[in-house]
Amino acid sequence: MKKQIAFFGGTSGLGTQVIEYLKDYDVDSVGSAKVNLLNEVEIDDYFKNNTPDIVIIFSNYNYNSFLHKYSEFEELDKQLDINIKGVTKVISKSLSHMRTNKYGRIILASSITSDRSVIGTSLYASSKSYYESIVKNICIENARSNITANCIQLGYMDGGLTYTLPSKFIENTIESIPAHRLGTSEEIYKTIDFLINNSYINGTTIKLTGGL
Repeated sequence: MKKQIAFFGGTSGLGTQVIEYLKDYDVDSVGSAKVNLLNEVEIDDYFKNNTPDIVIIFSNYNYNSFLHKYSEFEELDKQLDINIKGVTKVISKSLSHMRTNKYGRIILASSITSDRSVIGTSLYASSKSYYESIVKNICIENARSNITANCIQLGYMDGGLTYTLPSKFIENTIESIPAHRLGTSEEIYKTIDFLINNSYINGTTIKLTGGL
């Protein structure tokens, strides 16, 4: 029987590209139309009706702004509510049945911005750093239940948020990447598949950044 994946953020951007490769799994692509991470009731209902073996979270909300220009504080709240609170609630709910089943995999999408500062991304980058930290706690609390939690720190990939950046910035970035190219969705898939099938990698972050 195929392992079941709940792929949060799988209906747009890189998520849709990665899912195309996950043919060996039973994947439920979960977008905001199915589960709004701002709505705790919807998160609860999803996990009452679904018990995925693997939870992958690519969901995020980004609003670029210099810190001194944050006049729209609802945007700040929305980033915190989705990227921190919503994601944490999904993790919490998924862990409940994983601990009962004595098996689980949690994979979070981090970002190179957690290591390399980019103007205007302070809150987004901070939320990604939170993911890299929380997987360590998930590990020490749940490893004995055959549950692993890891991050994939995504560099500049051929899809998703990369193409919201100015073309000149992308060109200059590619020149700075030791691999001299953008990463691919297939490479993300291979990393996910590796993490699912290796139970001794736990509480860590794999940097899929082309050497940056």
